[in-house]
Amino acid sequence: MRWDALFADLETQASARRQEDFETSMAEAIALEWSRVELVDRIRGHTGQRVSLRLRGGESVTVEVSAVGSDWLAGAGVGHQWLIPVAAVDMLSGLTRRAQTQTSQTQRRLRITSPLRALADARQHVVVRCTTGVLAEGVLLGVGRDFLDVRPQGSPQVIRTVPLAAITAVCSARG
Repeated sequence: MRWDALFADLETQASARRQEDFETSMAEAIALEWSRVELVDRIRGHTGQRVSLRLRGGESVTVEVSAVGSDWLAGAGVGHQWLIPVAAVDMLSGLTRRAQTQTSQTQRRLRITSPLRALADARQHVVVRCTTGVLAEGVLLGVGRDFLDVRPQGSPQVIRTVPLAAITAVCSARG
């Protein structure tokens, strides 16, 4: 009878060790999987939801996320549509631990120049922002590899060229 108790105790200990090893392995697997998640995947997992962003320079923007590319996010805020380089984001609020990877290789490669070129093709009136405020406002004329050109309204001879690295956000103009 004492042997039965001894074997039962040994089995309980072995079972507890197996459970502990399993939990440790699961925690390691989850940590490894999470280490592969990119910020854009976290943001993409919140498409259709409101997210608050603090941009370089201290500007705060709340948007309902509508699209996410390899290095940008787009969304609607109060009175504006926003296109924001992820590199210009200092902090986000409103994200859960949800993430969604982009399965399309083509979509995964879309850099911020792609939506900017679509805006230029449509000759959209935009406000280009940086850490200190507005860099340029007017019609988006074109987008190069690392810059964009804006023509201020009422100034047909003036073109403002802005390096993409300087931009914290491009938003629709009021009205």
